[in-house]
Amino acid sequence: MLRIHQATHADIEALREVGCTTYREHFAPIWSPAGLQAFLDRDFSHDALRRSLALSDSQLWLLASDDSAQVVGLAKINWSAPAPVTGETGAELRKIYFLKAAAGRGYGKQFMQFICERALQRGERMVWLTVLKSNPDARRFYEAFGFKQIGEIPFKTDLADIGLDVMRLELKPLGE
Repeated sequence: MLRIHQATHADIEALREVGCTTYREHFAPIWSPAGLQAFLDRDFSHDALRRSLALSDSQLWLLASDDSAQVVGLAKINWSAPAPVTGETGAELRKIYFLKAAAGRGYGKQFMQFICERALQRGERMVWLTVLKSNPDARRFYEAFGFKQIGEIPFKTDLADIGLDVMRLELKPLGE
């Protein structure tokens, strides 16, 4: 069973560690070593995480732990963010990363359900995200969860011009 909690300033080191590890595991090939380090410094440095956690009215960081209390994943949600292409406002699932060792255990589905429930509690009507065009496994996961593609936007690293698919999931309050 996945245990999920809202990250606080006390969790900065766990966020940094799992963020850097998971990003390297999944995305290192699309960056040069220097480009990867620059990305990690921008998104997962202690200062960047401290600033982001201070924006608790507009952002939410979550940590996911397994039965042995090991942190195996994280998520970052931006509340009431306008989606590219449509401009429709909803919860942006900015990051959802799991350690490769935690794959295949149903954690992604549990985490997505938790995120959607939190978004509904905040009054969000949809969740949107971007996924690398070069990541068909993630795209299939989101589609299986009910996300639909609504467009494409550019994205490039210091090595490649990859592009992103923009996907959305309409949220339905319980009882509808």
